[in-house]
Amino acid sequence: MGPVLSLYFANTFRNISSTNTKAKHKIKKVRLVLFCLFLFTGSNYYAQYAPLKLGNVWVLESNDGTRGRVEIIDSSVIIDTIEYFGYAFAYQSSNSGFIRLRNDDFYVVREDSTFPTPNNERIYYKKNARLGDTWQLGATYTITDTFPAYTFDTLVTGKLLNEDFGLVEWDYVWTEEFGRLAKLNWLGEVQNYLRGCVINGIVYGDTAFIVSSVDDIISTLSYELFQNYPNPFNSSTILTYTIPEGDYVLLEVFNSLGEKVDILVDDFIPAGKHSVMFIADKLSSGVYIYSLSTSSFRETKKMLLLR
Repeated sequence: MGPVLSLYFANTFRNISSTNTKAKHKIKKVRLVLFCLFLFTGSNYYAQYAPLKLGNVWVLESNDGTRGRVEIIDSSVIIDTIEYFGYAFAYQSSNSGFIRLRNDDFYVVREDSTFPTPNNERIYYKKNARLGDTWQLGATYTITDTFPAYTFDTLVTGKLLNEDFGLVEWDYVWTEEFGRLAKLNWLGEVQNYLRGCVINGIVYGDTAFIVSSVDDIISTLSYELFQNYPNPFNSSTILTYTIPEGDYVLLEVFNSLGEKVDILVDDFIPAGKHSVMFIADKLSSGVYIYSLSTSSFRETKKMLLLR
């Protein structure tokens, strides 16, 4: 797991043990809970980065050895008069999004228009959080421990953030200097941790992956609308599309007479690959047409609903 977390585990496994006891009684419900978490948390659930400055980079390694890379690529994205930082994320595929530090010291990520909060923003951390600080957003978030830790040969204060959904819990280790150091599941197992980063122009940790650019991966994307899956379908199907840059996206569904039956997306969407579910439980069998429109692209495809 590397030197980054060595002192952290010595100080925090005493806190995880109590979580493990509860978690072992919840395993049967985990699959359902994780599905619910996916629905609630939105497409940018893993956007958890700080501090925010143009050019900052984080390289995360999962417990299977695969790595992901995040870079702040824009510092002045305006959405609904609100200024955001733009980030690009590369893992097994690429994605991007928008984050900011609010005046109330909460770090937030901008979700799509269906996210049920003001400005569609999800809180993921509080700057200068202290022991006992807590907030709620679908789950209860609490700073349950603070401890000294040597990270990249730097003495920092580690902060253990517990995310409690009631049936399952996650723990995150945060620092003000480097952002999130690690994520642990409900069994106390490390899911991913920080291998290296560039903060304010200074390189820390493993830089082998940092020299490659997220822009190279995003630049391979193009505007594309994929065939729905499954097709034919009964009641619901998944529509997938890619866009190479942030753009306003309109994804609509029409019947064979050209009458609009649903609007699935009508929002500013970050670059990347995106999927949305079309639910047709109130529609009759037949051929339907779905259309993707952006500022510079339009494509339509047909799909077949069978009852």
